[in-house]
Amino acid sequence: VLVDGSIHADKIKLINVDLMEVAEGNSEFLTPSDTPTCVISLELLDNLPHDKIGRCIETGDILQGEVTPLVSTDFNTKDEVGDISQLDTSQAYTETFVPLNDPLLQHILSVGSSLYTPTVSRGPQWVPTVALGVLTKLFECRPNSSVVFADFDWLPPPDLGSLSDTQHDSQAEPAVGDPLVTDMNGNDHLCYLTSPPNALCDILFPTDFSRLAAFTKLAHGSVAQSKSETKRTPISASAMKQSDFLMRYGSEQVNKTRCWSGYSPLINDFGNCSVLTVSPSK
Repeated sequence: VLVDGSIHADKIKLINVDLMEVAEGNSEFLTPSDTPTCVISLELLDNLPHDKIGRCIETGDILQGEVTPLVSTDFNTKDEVGDISQLDTSQAYTETFVPLNDPLLQHILSVGSSLYTPTVSRGPQWVPTVALGVLTKLFECRPNSSVVFADFDWLPPPDLGSLSDTQHDSQAEPAVGDPLVTDMNGNDHLCYLTSPPNALCDILFPTDFSRLAAFTKLAHGSVAQSKSETKRTPISASAMKQSDFLMRYGSEQVNKTRCWSGYSPLINDFGNCSVLTVSPSK
């Protein structure tokens, strides 16, 4: 309806695609082209699938986390009930670590080994696998892309005040970059495995934007190398706080929102947000 009623309808195309499928190379959301392309993502990174990885203390091998059911029971799926409010998620799950075998995760670690390879001393960590995979695919199909990704660089610990004592025991191994898990009633939960049955939750991951920018440069170079491209234009990738981004590119608009005390919601609110900017180097 929005597109049909717009004077720019001929310039708009809505695409419904699973970004995990894009990251894994099973689907595309942009056709290959050398046309300069701008990709803007606002508060998308925190909800994309992540992977938890760690190192085996005994062998030093990299392990990936998997979630498996504790007991096999029959339960309805969304397709079966047709109403997500009736979705039965009462199945109990546990987290285990197995040898690394996920192809996308293996590729991410091969490109950004210095950035995301876990160490025994730090313990497990989360990797923004799908976000990194989407960036890689973007450079494969649109080498002249510019990117603006804005999202949370930090999230507060869960507010567990309303939970019973039995819900304060985490069932998941703590890891660097743990997400904030909150249900639709505004209740936080200690980890993604401790939310109550039938609770639909929002899982929000913080993003390390400095590592994201560093990986972006490595991925761009890796794509160029795989295609034996010697003349691909280098890129500039940087991370900055959202307030710095707004002052650099929209200071006039920021100043228009200031009140008599100098406060501006554009730069004084959401202090836990950062922005990744990527553009071809001049």
